[in-house]
Amino acid sequence: MPTITNVDDLKAIYRRRVPKMFYDYAESGSWTEQTFRENTSDFQQIRLRQRVATDMAGRSTDGQMLGEDVAMPVALAPVGLTGMQSADGEIKAARAAEKFGVPFCLSTMSICSIEDVAAKTNRPFWFQVYTLRDDDFMQRLFERAKAASCSAIVITVDLQILGQRHKDIKNGLSAPPKLTPRALANLATKIPWGLEMLGTKRRFFGNIVGHAKGVKDPSSLASWTAEAFDPSLNWERIAQFKDWWGGKVIIKGILDTEDARRAVDVGADAIVVSNHGGRQLDGELS
Repeated sequence: MPTITNVDDLKAIYRRRVPKMFYDYAESGSWTEQTFRENTSDFQQIRLRQRVATDMAGRSTDGQMLGEDVAMPVALAPVGLTGMQSADGEIKAARAAEKFGVPFCLSTMSICSIEDVAAKTNRPFWFQVYTLRDDDFMQRLFERAKAASCSAIVITVDLQILGQRHKDIKNGLSAPPKLTPRALANLATKIPWGLEMLGTKRRFFGNIVGHAKGVKDPSSLASWTAEAFDPSLNWERIAQFKDWWGGKVIIKGILDTEDARRAVDVGADAIVVSNHGGRQLDGELS
């Protein structure tokens, strides 16, 4: 195992290990990728105010998030296709979060299903949902999350219309993937990854395939996804989801102060501010 001292060391290992289409999926954004770049550059602008001659004995990062004890105030965010980055990746990530003592959030677009992760972990996890049109699918999704003892849902509100991801198009990342000669040549160089994937039965979108109407295999997923997202989303719809769920709700994707207030009005237990939203919200919302 090489010496790892920072995230860039891990990223270098990651880039060597996984197929290019999956590396680019995680390391890129849609359209001009401005938001993707600012997810990093905005944090680089933060400067901590250092105070000296302060008693640091007994310091701790322990705290609480949504009433849960945590080792530090962070959570593992929902990431689609984690199970293609590494075999059973969502299970691995959930178990790592559980061991460290921080919340894990499973994406609707995960490879491992809600049931897969629940069966392999002991600590309740959060579940992220999109605001989709299909009421029957959404209600059953909430019921499945309840059955898995998920402690909160995270409603993504900033993806009413799918953005075009240029690198995905060039790499052939779709459902199912377009295996071009270039993609196949790259896959052939990722032998450890390939052997891992051969050793798992979880290679498709476990929360959708076999659960959404008309989606029986990966080939039927693309057309369903194109129609599933709801461009007519409003706050009444979000309130309806909250009622269907009946538990703790986190609203993810807030950029504007007024939207943050509306999220509070519909009863959100927490909000997740999107990229560079912190500058807009700073000092305006208590």
